[in-house]
Amino acid sequence: MSSSPRRHPAPPTLPEAVPAPIRDRFLIVDDFLPLELAEAMRQGIDEHFANPGAHKPATHQVWNYWFVPELYAYLRTQPEKVIERGLVDQFQARLTAWSNETLGLAGITWPYLSLYVAGCRQGLHNDSTNGRFGFVYSLTRNERLTTGGETIVHHEGDPFRRQLTQAGAGRSFYDAIPPRFNRLVLFDDRMPHAVERVDGSMDPREGRFVLHGHLSEGEGAVTGALASEAAMPPAVEALRAFVGAAPAPLEAYQGPLTIRLEIAPDGSVSLCRVLLDRVIHPNERDPNWAPLVETLLGRLRALRFPAAPGPSRLTLPLLFGAPLPER
Repeated sequence: MSSSPRRHPAPPTLPEAVPAPIRDRFLIVDDFLPLELAEAMRQGIDEHFANPGAHKPATHQVWNYWFVPELYAYLRTQPEKVIERGLVDQFQARLTAWSNETLGLAGITWPYLSLYVAGCRQGLHNDSTNGRFGFVYSLTRNERLTTGGETIVHHEGDPFRRQLTQAGAGRSFYDAIPPRFNRLVLFDDRMPHAVERVDGSMDPREGRFVLHGHLSEGEGAVTGALASEAAMPPAVEALRAFVGAAPAPLEAYQGPLTIRLEIAPDGSVSLCRVLLDRVIHPNERDPNWAPLVETLLGRLRALRFPAAPGPSRLTLPLLFGAPLPER
């Protein structure tokens, strides 16, 4: 008597995991650009410094030696003066798309290209009025005849109270991120940060090369079937209602919060999640922020938008505290 193989039912399809909100003070993205693009940008740098005896004023007197006592000592320029403009445009487009998708931040400054040779460094500072996140994209060789050039980002919180009962030095107080080739580093602009002094060869091709600038919030963005004119008013009204009824005072909170809504064709909210939460309260142990965010998300999840032929996506960058000064 033969028997057919037992057939087990297919396992149920699990919903795709929702990424956790980004709350870190810094992020590292290795292999940020397609390798061919990164190498083409680096080739532009190498060609710029090739044949040093043949350099001309029109092509090579483009570097600003930025020296501020006790703070900055390095060379910087506009990247298109060294790297083909089309390649820089591709970098900028990829960074803009990545920032929009990952952080919900649409304001991207045009980068500087900076060079650190032996003796160059950045002293400890912050950029609280320049952006929400600083970005540093490295075109530095992994194998080089210099040392240093790490991006230093201090730890959060009170270092004095954190180490009352134990000795600490150097990296007990900060992270030091090496400038690896094709690595993007982003950090909260409010964090104290610096660049480790570069030492070694004076050949500029052996130095630290980075593209750097700042990310900040833009307007709310709508993609998909719904028009912005239909999607934004309900969301804005929900935000106003949240502010008016907030059970805890909001004035003390500082920083960006970005929220993304996935809107179904029938106008219901199929998913509402936080992309980025870098809102800080003076009290490190403040108990009210998490309930406030849940209250806000509850209001947004309950929204009903106009029906549309297909799904839509709404990204809301929200700012708590003072806006950035006009640049």
